[in-house]
Amino acid sequence: MPIKDPTTWSMGTWALAVGMAFTGGFINWYTKVRQGHTRGFNIVELVGEIMISGFVGLAVFMLLASYDQPMGLCAAASGVSGHMGTRLLFLVEQFISHRVSAEIDKRKP
Repeated sequence: MPIKDPTTWSMGTWALAVGMAFTGGFINWYTKVRQGHTRGFNIVELVGEIMISGFVGLAVFMLLASYDQPMGLCAAASGVSGHMGTRLLFLVEQFISHRVSAEIDKRKP
């Protein structure tokens, strides 16, 4: 299927995937500013939040597209996962850590 291959995606598809992820990151940063967790002029945190969100959102978009999900669902999940950003990465890290620990414990004599 051509839709599964990111090299065949149009610029519109790429813009949708990255745009939704970046928007999710921006909204997460803006929420932190509104709650007083960060300053509004903290550009470094804004850029960091958007880059992490872009990575996570694009990964989720590509994952769902590889399972032949509709583009609307891929875009929505990209935005939501972009908003989750660092929290989603932390959950994945915990899952992998627990799996590796379980394998190590299982192989101990």
